[in-house]
Amino acid sequence: MTEQPRPPHQIFQAGSPGHSEVQLQARIAEGESKLPWKLTAIGPLELLELVAQWRPRIESCTDLSQMALPQGSSPGELLLRELLLRARGQWSPPYSEDELCHCRAVPTATVLEAICAGAHTPEKVSRWTSASTSCGSCRKDVVSLLDYCLSRP
Repeated sequence: MTEQPRPPHQIFQAGSPGHSEVQLQARIAEGESKLPWKLTAIGPLELLELVAQWRPRIESCTDLSQMALPQGSSPGELLLRELLLRARGQWSPPYSEDELCHCRAVPTATVLEAICAGAHTPEKVSRWTSASTSCGSCRKDVVSLLDYCLSRP
């Protein structure tokens, strides 16, 4: 008899690896409707406490698309919202190129990390990352990322 292949694992991540990071792992079992989720985090106490609050809801959830998303703008809530959107296949920031600011060579990931860490205005993003401090043509992209991440219309 041939051995059946092991069920695949799906892993979704958000944040800065090794700093403030949340991870959701799903083991997809064939023939089962329930997905056993495993939520883990690395980061400051605030993030770990938030994950501890959300863990029972997420790990027992059979349909993440029906789960309410965190609505706040704390770093932990932003990371958890991004993670759940990634797991749902709904994470689609308005700017997705690798580099956001070409004049200063600022990666888009750096801008997203700054927003998650508390840079909630274009001025703060610029101070923390140097994005849009030269020619300014990327400022609209910074603003669109801010609006997306902070769920602003």
